[in-house]
Amino acid sequence: MNTRVLVIIALIIAGIAGWFFQQQGDVAPPVSMAPTDVDYEATEIKAVQTNDEGETEYELTAESLTHNPETNLDEMSGITMNWEPSAEQRYRIEAGTAAISQETGELSLSGGFSLVSEGKEGTSEVEPIKVTGSILKGNTKSGKVYSDEPVQVEQGMNRFEASSMTANLETGEYEFGHVAVAFTPSERQDKALF
Repeated sequence: MNTRVLVIIALIIAGIAGWFFQQQGDVAPPVSMAPTDVDYEATEIKAVQTNDEGETEYELTAESLTHNPETNLDEMSGITMNWEPSAEQRYRIEAGTAAISQETGELSLSGGFSLVSEGKEGTSEVEPIKVTGSILKGNTKSGKVYSDEPVQVEQGMNRFEASSMTANLETGEYEFGHVAVAFTPSERQDKALF
């Protein structure tokens, strides 16, 4: 083939490519490069926290995690936490949002929470306790949690509401304030005694 023909074909292709890119226009929306208050963020988190001896404190899954350098808190949404504060006690905690300090162990759950005691296999014949409410605070290092908001408590067929709760999860001890119980006695049956 002649070189002139190849040069003409190359110029035609370059002209068509230039016209094509010119027709594309601006990128919408423009990318914002403004500084944020987020240090790092991730999605679909699966994490394990250990203590100084290398023993597992808790396992955590979350839909998303954001670290805020101003408060030094890990802020998460959609969390599920399997927490073993002692050899005898194990808990499953679910919440809408959470903020945890890895240094101090401070924990704040909001957006609704569920705390369920899960006894170790073969160690307890007691029904698990399930506590639900809107806000739960505590410390993963001390194993203590509390809520100053109303909570609902279930254990087997027993149910009650309380205005507040304090719990030591290492020992499994709970304290409830202003407990309200609905008691439904069995139906009266009139029978002759003799």
